[in-house]
Amino acid sequence: MSAIFNASRDSKTDIEYQTISSTVSFLPEDQTERLHNLISKDQLDKLHQAFSERPDSQVGFGDLRSLLLDHDITFNDAVYKRLFLKINQNRDFRVDWNEFVSYLIFGFQEEDPSSQKESLILPISVAPSVRKTEHRSTVCCVALLKAKSDQVPIEEVTETVNFSFGGEDSPEASGMWVTASHEGMLRFWTSHMEPIRTATSESIHLKMPTWILAVQALSDVSIVCTSSTERELRFHETIASTFTLRMVIRSMPHAVYCMSYAFYNNGKVHSKLVLGDYAGNVRIISYSPHLRGPFQAKPGAALIEVVWTDVLKGKIPQMIPKEYINLHNEMITCVHYSLHMNALFATAEYRNTKKYRGRCPGMIMVTYDERSNFRVPLGVSTFFVAESHNIVVTGGPDTFVRIWDVYIPTEPSAILTGHNGGIVTVFVQPEENKVYSVDYQKIIKVWDLQEHTLLQTYGELVRLIHPSETDLTYFYHSHLRELIVAGRKLISIKCCPRVRVDLTDGNTHAAPVSVVLYNHLFRNIVTCGLDSYIIVWDPWTGRRKIIMKNCHTKMIYGEIIDIEITAATFDPLEQFLLTGARDGSLKIWNYNNSVVVRNMSIMPDQEVTSVIWVVDRILAMGWDRQVTEFNDVEGREYGDPKKWSKFHTDDITCADVKLGEGVVTATYSGEVIFWKLETGQPYRRYSVMDPKRFIELKLTAEEEKLMRRSKRLMSRTSHGTSRNSRVTSFTTPALPKPEDTRDYGQNVPISVQAVLFLQSRPQTLHHGSVFISLDTGYIQMYSHHQRGGYMDQFMSVHKTGDCVLTMCTDRKNRYLYTGTAFGYIKIWHIVNYCVPEAEKVHVCMPKLRLEFIFLRKEFWVTRAKRVVRHQREPLLVSSYKAHLKAINSISFINLPKIVFSGSHDYSCRLWTQGGRYLGTLGTVLPWSKLTPFERAGDVNQVYRLPPDIKKVASSTTLKVISGLQMDRPVKRTEAKAPEEREEQTAQTEDGYDLKKIFEKPLKEPILGKHFTLPGKSVMDQRIDVDTTQSYIAVYTHLKVHNTEMLERLPTPAVISRVAAENYLEHYVPVEGKVNLSGSALNIKQPPRRPASLRPKDPRNMRMAKTRGDMGPGPSPSQQSQ
Repeated sequence: MSAIFNASRDSKTDIEYQTISSTVSFLPEDQTERLHNLISKDQLDKLHQAFSERPDSQVGFGDLRSLLLDHDITFNDAVYKRLFLKINQNRDFRVDWNEFVSYLIFGFQEEDPSSQKESLILPISVAPSVRKTEHRSTVCCVALLKAKSDQVPIEEVTETVNFSFGGEDSPEASGMWVTASHEGMLRFWTSHMEPIRTATSESIHLKMPTWILAVQALSDVSIVCTSSTERELRFHETIASTFTLRMVIRSMPHAVYCMSYAFYNNGKVHSKLVLGDYAGNVRIISYSPHLRGPFQAKPGAALIEVVWTDVLKGKIPQMIPKEYINLHNEMITCVHYSLHMNALFATAEYRNTKKYRGRCPGMIMVTYDERSNFRVPLGVSTFFVAESHNIVVTGGPDTFVRIWDVYIPTEPSAILTGHNGGIVTVFVQPEENKVYSVDYQKIIKVWDLQEHTLLQTYGELVRLIHPSETDLTYFYHSHLRELIVAGRKLISIKCCPRVRVDLTDGNTHAAPVSVVLYNHLFRNIVTCGLDSYIIVWDPWTGRRKIIMKNCHTKMIYGEIIDIEITAATFDPLEQFLLTGARDGSLKIWNYNNSVVVRNMSIMPDQEVTSVIWVVDRILAMGWDRQVTEFNDVEGREYGDPKKWSKFHTDDITCADVKLGEGVVTATYSGEVIFWKLETGQPYRRYSVMDPKRFIELKLTAEEEKLMRRSKRLMSRTSHGTSRNSRVTSFTTPALPKPEDTRDYGQNVPISVQAVLFLQSRPQTLHHGSVFISLDTGYIQMYSHHQRGGYMDQFMSVHKTGDCVLTMCTDRKNRYLYTGTAFGYIKIWHIVNYCVPEAEKVHVCMPKLRLEFIFLRKEFWVTRAKRVVRHQREPLLVSSYKAHLKAINSISFINLPKIVFSGSHDYSCRLWTQGGRYLGTLGTVLPWSKLTPFERAGDVNQVYRLPPDIKKVASSTTLKVISGLQMDRPVKRTEAKAPEEREEQTAQTEDGYDLKKIFEKPLKEPILGKHFTLPGKSVMDQRIDVDTTQSYIAVYTHLKVHNTEMLERLPTPAVISRVAAENYLEHYVPVEGKVNLSGSALNIKQPPRRPASLRPKDPRNMRMAKTRGDMGPGPSPSQQSQ
């Protein structure tokens, strides 16, 4: 850094230093310093020749500008300074050709779209869900009643998105699972694996138990098809929670082993059911799904029963069968029909190597009666067709995963090796460019589809499934991106799930964000997280430019463990990045090319809580309770670091620097010490619990003991003292001891969470220049003058238990931005806070109200305003909830007025100064239009709320983030006479003022004489609402009590006697013969007589019957005799 310092004082090099604490920004110039769009190939060749003609092939600050001017590339002064600092990575103010070309290469790499595709987390990172199958035996088949087809017509293909709006998780959109076991038991499940109902598929003719081989869901016609060893196809209807057998196709030539179904959502193309049997034959049943096709319910035909030969003869006109006899010589293992390519795919395993000698057609594609053979040794067990990429991925017993082009069957385009067992299932995520494969040993591997590299090996199934379970069933739900593994258990594994934009906007890191920084030189945002990632973002486009993984690591028992990044800062020229980790390690990064420049460390296993980089020096502090100084001078970088005196008695939590003046450090126990920056000597010490008390600066007991030992060692002249003993004496006292005494009393200590220097405040006795945040919620103001000290404090939070964890300010120190542990961002106007009366300025409140909607009046005083209603300074101008969890870091960009915060909820969000939400870095949603030269935010633009904040936001947060205030008209009352006011007051006090509600007073009892209040329950009834889905089924949570049987009154004896009587005892027809046994079924009909013998008048007939019933008199036939 010495060369840089000398160059900065040269008259020819007008470049000044800056630090991240100063937040000094360049002049606003609406011009980009990017060379990539201004230089051509011919100009690049001429520049190369000009570099080679220079001595040592290097040019200086002015020479490079002259070369660019000679090639018609011009920049103004401020933009050229920025460009030169970007190119000069060696920090020697000399640029050679390699540096110049490297700058161009790195710039083009930032525009590479592949950098946006790299995922922050592994494809399978969520713990699987496991539940019992509730089957009597192992599940043999899994099917899905889909709401939407996986195949889409070419005219309806749209751009795939990696997010969902939440409706996909509903049962209407995600479908219903169907599991089956061999004995014929079927169970229906919701998309979240909640049981619905149970059904049975049995043969209607055979008396022996059935044996299910395959199950296929015909989703567009609501049919579930099962095949069995009885060579039957049973089609069950599942409309309205039923399971009715609608059709049976018997006497298939061979038992069907596997099935597949293809359909379109529009119903304009015939759906196809593909059947593969044990003899290597493939059959296709086509039909139109309009009005449910052949499965439409018809009167008088509850069950259709046919044989396969009748189907071939056209006995069912809606079905169009087609057969491919002897397509394979072995049993068909998997079939698929692609409607887009109009092609049939069928595979088989050829394990008899002596018979086929490795030249077997493992997969056959049939297109318009043309066959294409994909020859694979030992055959193919499973495959997946990705129509959008025109590829087929196959897997078989040879443990290899092959990727084929459907139009080039001669050889695969890629072979993925790494499995130790035969492949049992494969599937592809085309929108994510990932291939998933599962082998016989239950190991899942994830591959990159383009790079053909291994991304992840997932072996959790080995632990969840018993080793004896080998015959497992796999099914991939492409809509929910879930892999279902069925055996004795049902296991659901989420494979790279989509982002639920109704719940979140996405994550910036895979772990909590610890530090966020803005680089004024490159105009980008750098975020560091506890996942040991460093990510460079372009805040103007929302793109991720560079991602560096595994930045800090440590090997434990042969395994490399990631170490959390806890602190970070830039060098004075903001060309390099310094990071500190939890294990005490420090690294300097050239983060434009992801190269580590230097490694350092404080005490081992002592967390680094704060780092400061000034000219020629690097200061690091943390749990070792002292400040460690590293040289940043060329030639002395790798010397031993300098340890400042240990005056702290507890771990250091935070620190900050005032350029050219001093450093402040604070601890968990509330100690605050001010240091001289140049000499490293402390000059003031305070305790935040009693900030006005003078505390003498003295070394701790460990430090005094260390000094005495060092003096004794220096005084000895003999060589008996070894170097090892000296090293031991210096290192052993640094270990933390619980018996450390504190000078400020025995009370419970108050820890310091954050400190902040105001760079524009002078070092005087009457200017407050240091903010110190306490865990009690207060922020104290100190003067760092030698005779200064505590000045004032104010409450910075409005919730009990909350406190400020991070602070920042703008370049002119007009506003203080704070982030709290409860996720709130508060902005304070600090221009007139702790300054002399002569320097206070007038505050224009109407102007502040135009910028900060929080200051506008409301009908009731909100909670955030109630806390500060008696506080004159500082003025709270904005308060809103920005995150659900603690805000760990906050920063501010001066020219566009953008506040960005990093939180424990894995996200970094951007806000306008007024509180409008701009976006989350790493979101999948479109990014707002931003520029570094204009102020962010538009008055006429409607801003949305973060989805997670929308559910918990208060009225103040809703008003600030949305920028809208709902004004309600205030009803004004006319002035009344004093007598009327007194009368109205008296009526109000007596409680009889009901004129505002009723026209006339009601009479007691108001509720009537027939109403009594129900008794209160002894126990509170808590209702647990299921919030896992996108909507809440209210009626399922209601407690419905069963109705009690009504008491039945006894039947009177008269009615019982009448009910027991038989009417046949009183009615005996004349023509018939009656059996008086009491049964009406025993009445015999009289013989039919000729028409001539029948009575002419029916009335005479009825009269004759009546006379015959009046008594046992002789009949007319007897009288004639």
